[in-house]
Amino acid sequence: MGARGNPNPLIKPSALRRTVSAGVAGLAIFAGSCLGMGTAAASEPLVVDHPIAIVSGEVGQQISVLPKTLDFKVNQAVLLAMPLAFGPASDAAEQFAASGPIALGTAEPGANSFSGREIAKAATSRLSSLGLPEDKVESVRFHFTNLVSLGNSLTVNAPEPDEEEPAPPPSQEQPPPEQPSQTPQPQPAPAPVEPPPSAPATSPVPTMPTASGAPAAVSMLPPSLRGASLPWAQARYGQVPGTAPGMAPNVGDLARQAQERQRVQDEQDEIRAAGQAEALPTEVSERVALPVLIAAVSLAVVTAALVRTWVLRRH
Repeated sequence: MGARGNPNPLIKPSALRRTVSAGVAGLAIFAGSCLGMGTAAASEPLVVDHPIAIVSGEVGQQISVLPKTLDFKVNQAVLLAMPLAFGPASDAAEQFAASGPIALGTAEPGANSFSGREIAKAATSRLSSLGLPEDKVESVRFHFTNLVSLGNSLTVNAPEPDEEEPAPPPSQEQPPPEQPSQTPQPQPAPAPVEPPPSAPATSPVPTMPTASGAPAAVSMLPPSLRGASLPWAQARYGQVPGTAPGMAPNVGDLARQAQERQRVQDEQDEIRAAGQAEALPTEVSERVALPVLIAAVSLAVVTAALVRTWVLRRH
């Protein structure tokens, strides 16, 4: 604007308006394209091309399967309903595979499982448009449902939306500062006064009166050793240590334990001997063996002769 409110001749109003309009239009187109891309990505269907599959998807995504995953079942179902009809079965399978994807549903948060029977139920409506005889369509549908129920399944895992974290609890109010105590602090107790060095001890050392009146020294040895030599000091060179007075070992316990062990061992031997049995040796008599052998041979010969005589008389 000029000094008097007139427009600046260097700036054309029409050019300014065109520039602003172009910028606004560009922003609108960019926002619309971004929104359209997001909508297209969210609405893009999930098409599965395997008979048995476990895939990942997005919440709200349309789930469908390709017909080529079921065309072999159509061929087998037609042959089961119409044996030896290989031509119609092949044509029906090709026509079924050329159709569009089979919609199953929309993905929900979590695992979305579709059994073979559900997939067959969604696809059986197309069997009536394959040019099959009307009286065979129901039979083909029955066999097709059984085959798909056994050989197809689909699971789509859709991530669950993240739960919003709860807001942090409000910070607690800080406690007011402690007021200084008005109670006066106690004064430290005075240090104890040590007794003078000349004070007598609390437990005087016992003394024994002597004839001269002077205290005698206290002995730290037990009463049995006062005024006598040590027992182990009475041993002499060349003397057995056990024969010295007070040095003989006490073997009574060892001997008693040895006798007890010997008595227990004897009792165990008696019990073991009572539980064992030994066979007495038998005398072999060689004088009886030969007569018995002769008698047995003679008896056999006589028996054979009697049998022979009886047989000859019979004939």
